[in-house]
Amino acid sequence: MTDIELDPAAVLAALGWGGANVVVPVAGGWDTALWRVERDGRAYALRVFRPEQAATCRLEVAAMAAAHAAGLPVPAVRAVGCWRERPALLLTWCDGRTALDVARAAPGRLWSLGVLLGRTQAAIHAIPAPPAIRAAGSWLDWSGPMDDQLRERLCGISLRDDALLHLDYHPLNVMVAGGRVSGVLDWANARAGDPRADLARTVAILRLAPTPPNAPPLLFRTGRRVLEAGWRRGYRQVAGPIGDLSLFYAWAGSVMERDLAAKIGRPGIWLTERDLAPIRRWTAHWSARAGAQDAP
Repeated sequence: MTDIELDPAAVLAALGWGGANVVVPVAGGWDTALWRVERDGRAYALRVFRPEQAATCRLEVAAMAAAHAAGLPVPAVRAVGCWRERPALLLTWCDGRTALDVARAAPGRLWSLGVLLGRTQAAIHAIPAPPAIRAAGSWLDWSGPMDDQLRERLCGISLRDDALLHLDYHPLNVMVAGGRVSGVLDWANARAGDPRADLARTVAILRLAPTPPNAPPLLFRTGRRVLEAGWRRGYRQVAGPIGDLSLFYAWAGSVMERDLAAKIGRPGIWLTERDLAPIRRWTAHWSARAGAQDAP
């Protein structure tokens, strides 16, 4: 999201939080604009959505409230409002560094970091999804059009529909401080459903997330595998066996392709059609392996 036309001071005033001492833009995702706000010696995050994201903003508030009530480290909501039809949230600031920054700075901690991330995601899945999240629609539909056979196979197995799913859980959305998770961020994709969908989504992001042009890889291939292995171990320590994710991997590939394809061509976004090719191969591979379509 470009923030050229946004005035954070005006947004804060609309939320009843005028007079902040420091307002600093923060590099964030492609869907919202983010600033670090300081007032009276305390730090906050100002998150501003696009006008069409009012429902997304409400879901994020509901998901964070449920996670916070369960004792998870998530930002607390201090103000909710709207500025020029743009939904906005003022959240408490989560100390620490992203898990990705920690992994880059200390590759020797990849395994233990992965374990920490896995245990935290298992704790998320132990939370019953609140009514507002349940009413938001099925996680299956979130992927958009899918291969009919894949949808039929997913609907034909025993699926949970009650767990809180983050659906954007990866090292950029987890803050770490003092050897613990200090914050789980960006709950805009939250849904109710089967934890295996959330796990498959995380694996797909870890393995397939496109790297910006002229930027070093987020993690070397071996490093990513070590982080993923630790994450699996941590998850199993809390939640038990994960089971076969083949069908869910195919679903996660469909989700990622749809999500990224919608961003191509938007201002400030470097994605091209080329970035979608590995994701399409992944989806085809796991669909065939799970028997959801004929192998090529």
